[in-house]
Amino acid sequence: MQEQPHSSDPHPLSNLAYDWVTLIQNKAQALVAYDQYIKDAEAAGAAECAAFFRKVHDADKAHLAEAKQHLVAVLQGTMGGGTTS
Repeated sequence: MQEQPHSSDPHPLSNLAYDWVTLIQNKAQALVAYDQYIKDAEAAGAAECAAFFRKVHDADKAHLAEAKQHLVAVLQGTMGGGTTS
């Protein structure tokens, strides 16, 4: 069995896969921040603000779940061609 030569491409992820990974990281960090914003709003007695932060949190949480599905599809090559560039 011959060893496969190493790719000369220095980028192990396609631009598209990298974009999804970055978006997922940003959404995950945002969820942590929103939790703090909710606590701050509740501590300030600002129920309307807390409700808005929860709304944004829930939307981003749903977006994060969908983004993870897209990333899996890109990595499996079933979306976006799966090529690097």
